[in-house]
Amino acid sequence: MAPWQGAAGLDLDIARIRGGKCVDFQSLRYAITLAEELHFGSAAQRHYIGAQPFGRRIHELERELGVRLFERTSRRVTVTPAGARIVAEARAIVDAVDALTDSRHWAGPDEPEIPAGSRKESKGRSREKVRGGGNARSAAT
Repeated sequence: MAPWQGAAGLDLDIARIRGGKCVDFQSLRYAITLAEELHFGSAAQRHYIGAQPFGRRIHELERELGVRLFERTSRRVTVTPAGARIVAEARAIVDAVDALTDSRHWAGPDEPEIPAGSRKESKGRSREKVRGGGNARSAAT
């Protein structure tokens, strides 16, 4: 597999990372947040999780990538030079995926957007039919 040339200029050979498996996307988001906050507790809070599970995910990401992203002391967190390059690359990847999933990015001016709840609502109706053997009126008669 050819290396992917990222926006930050870092070549990532995805096949090398974890033997060809993908890096956990949420962990990339966590690394970006930690680089912004430079504090495990504050960064974890932004993702609504505890500091310990957050720290474990960062440690797992470092192990998967084979490089230390952050230096930790009891008083502070700093980003390593390799961490700065990887966080810049992760930010470009996350931004690209966020743009990909933003329907406003792809929809033309006269194309209607699909309401966010429409898929969930249709799933709920089909479950009602399966559970109740039909609609509410037929169950009542």
